[in-house]
Amino acid sequence: MSKNVPTTIAIAGVLLLLASTCSTVFAQAVPGAVLYFNPAETDQGRNDKVWRNAGEAGGELEHTGKLPTLEEGTIEIKEIGFKETTKWYTAEESGSTFSNGAPGNKTPVVNLQDFTLGLLVRINGGLLAEEHHLVGLQASPREQVQNVRIWLDNGGSGNFQNVSIAQGAIGAREDLGHGKTRLSVGSQEWHWAHFVFESGDEITTYIDGKEVAQFGTAVKWNKKHDMSLHAIFSHSQPEARRTCNCSIAIYRVYDRALSAGEIDKNVRGSFAVEPTDKLTTTWGKVKRGF
Repeated sequence: MSKNVPTTIAIAGVLLLLASTCSTVFAQAVPGAVLYFNPAETDQGRNDKVWRNAGEAGGELEHTGKLPTLEEGTIEIKEIGFKETTKWYTAEESGSTFSNGAPGNKTPVVNLQDFTLGLLVRINGGLLAEEHHLVGLQASPREQVQNVRIWLDNGGSGNFQNVSIAQGAIGAREDLGHGKTRLSVGSQEWHWAHFVFESGDEITTYIDGKEVAQFGTAVKWNKKHDMSLHAIFSHSQPEARRTCNCSIAIYRVYDRALSAGEIDKNVRGSFAVEPTDKLTTTWGKVKRGF
């Protein structure tokens, strides 16, 4: 046997150990989001008046009355061993909203039947003005076709007070209270919330990658509708005063239902370093004997 074999085996063992102890580093987010708002990914600046969409639908959302505050620091979710330095936007007063009032050349347009909506969010306190809206995604006319809107408990508890999902063309709407969705992220803590919609079949909700509820739905969506009315920190431009008192680091929408494994991958790998560079660095250190 070659005298280099033990060395090769030792190196392989070290790499396996590093891979097993650095799962967050090597994990990568699931590709293919149609909406992907992440101020670190799009290199947002403090004076940017739009939030650019890094998702496949492209485009951007303008701020409404007041520009949300861009912040930078560390996000930590102790329960899953997640800790990363990144950027996020915070709404500090009513009207701090990114949204669009009507479709335009730079407005993201998505076509959804099944979908997955994910948010990395922190609730900072109670009501700023009126209803405590978090995000909204709607077709036009917004009240008559199909939409999903999420709003929070007005007291700042972190409970998702209601998730409203509707398809006006068939007269179907469901208002899903906290008792049904079990979506709660607490107060002053960062957490991931996911809402998975399988048209006319099932809705599943997750907190930090863990399933918290699953139930049937009669609401059916149709891909022919252009979903082109968006809001972040509210649910539409005219209702921008209904801004949530919260911070958002990532908002993603996929045009399909993600599996539980894919959601866990997103939760743990959203800010991951590209593995190619990391492996190259690691291999170099191994060859030099650290």
